[in-house]
Amino acid sequence: MKILILDIYKKTNYRISKDTSGGYGTGNDFGDSFTSKVLKKKLKKSHDWPPLFAAYTHSVLKKKGHNVVYLKEIPKNFLDFDIFIVVSSIVCCEEEIKSIKKISLVKKKVFAIGPFATNKPEKYIKAGATVISGEPEFYFFENNDFNKDLLNQIINVNNQLNLDDLPYPIWNELLDNKNVSSLFGKFISVPILGTRGCPYSCFKYCVYPLQQGRNVRQRTPKNIVDEIEYWSNKKVKMFIFRDPVFSINKKHTVDFCNKLIERNLNIKFVIETHLRILDNDLIRLLKRAGLKAVKVGVESFDPNVLEDSGRFTVSRDQQYDKIRELEKNKIQVSAMFILGFPSDNDKSINQTINYAKKLNTTYAQFSVWTPYPGTPVFKEYENKIITSNYEDFDQYRLVYQHKLFDKETIRKYLSKAYSDYYFRLSWLFKYLLSFNNS
Repeated sequence: MKILILDIYKKTNYRISKDTSGGYGTGNDFGDSFTSKVLKKKLKKSHDWPPLFAAYTHSVLKKKGHNVVYLKEIPKNFLDFDIFIVVSSIVCCEEEIKSIKKISLVKKKVFAIGPFATNKPEKYIKAGATVISGEPEFYFFENNDFNKDLLNQIINVNNQLNLDDLPYPIWNELLDNKNVSSLFGKFISVPILGTRGCPYSCFKYCVYPLQQGRNVRQRTPKNIVDEIEYWSNKKVKMFIFRDPVFSINKKHTVDFCNKLIERNLNIKFVIETHLRILDNDLIRLLKRAGLKAVKVGVESFDPNVLEDSGRFTVSRDQQYDKIRELEKNKIQVSAMFILGFPSDNDKSINQTINYAKKLNTTYAQFSVWTPYPGTPVFKEYENKIITSNYEDFDQYRLVYQHKLFDKETIRKYLSKAYSDYYFRLSWLFKYLLSFNNS
């Protein structure tokens, strides 16, 4: 069967990633200042890959013997394909809907996959698609005659399979044409999965549990290292872990690190995790295994703002000490902050920006608090939403009626945060030093 996986993006001057924010996607529109525009332009040129659920769907179908093509636009010969699989997101949903309507007009069969279609299936069904609700790769893994299911509007996936069962994503077939050869040269990094699921309290506004669930599932350390070795043999030397919280199971992490050290593959990797998980021994072990950089959520300076949002974190002293310990081990740190929490005011936002400067990590990311459809908090804010376009839910715009701020004010704060943070000599020295030490 000839299958087209269609991953549609709207045209912007900033990077859109459908692999972030739990598969809902984000649009990295950092603001309107000079610094913001420079950062947007720089980031748009890097880290270009489809969401992992689409990459795994592609590899599963290929393993089953189908002729599978991955594209970011509808080709002229689209009538040659038997089935279409549209990758859903919140940040490009309107463009995706247009594509589904175009395909449906010629009576072609369309699946819509991903957490946004799972949680907002009506839009995709109305356009003419059958929605796979849940993890699509497991649906295609378990079903050989899925053509019959296209008669249904929603297919619910009740996954009983192990993550180790999934074949590796075939990254050399999924990257843009300009990056195909760079997988073995310029394009030095590929995403990789170690675990799925997150049990932390910020599920109130976080979208990761919407498709992955709150129970943590993990690949065996050997299976992860085998995939790293597979791509390492093809000259890939940097791996970006896409786990919601890497190292959530310390024993699993230690086993993974030890196996990676034993293989002596000389690779680097990047993780996103919670500071409370990291201790000095684990940091040193991760460094020995090849940890290059870590992303950590700090979110806000104000503990009352964090408590009100349902976010648990360690104390500011612990944050500072653990970040310094990471840097002492020559590991780059990217700290993530959120502006526009419901309890935020001018003082708390400015304190957060100043605190980010005090931490002075290699990178800092500032985004805007967003009550995503499907999350528990959305029901509280549904009547306060100030936009009719879901594509505005890109994590960089105010989409609800804040008690103090309008969207223009939050936009100015976003621009200020990036300008104040990156336009400093102390940051520039830190940035250059982090590369000299790596």
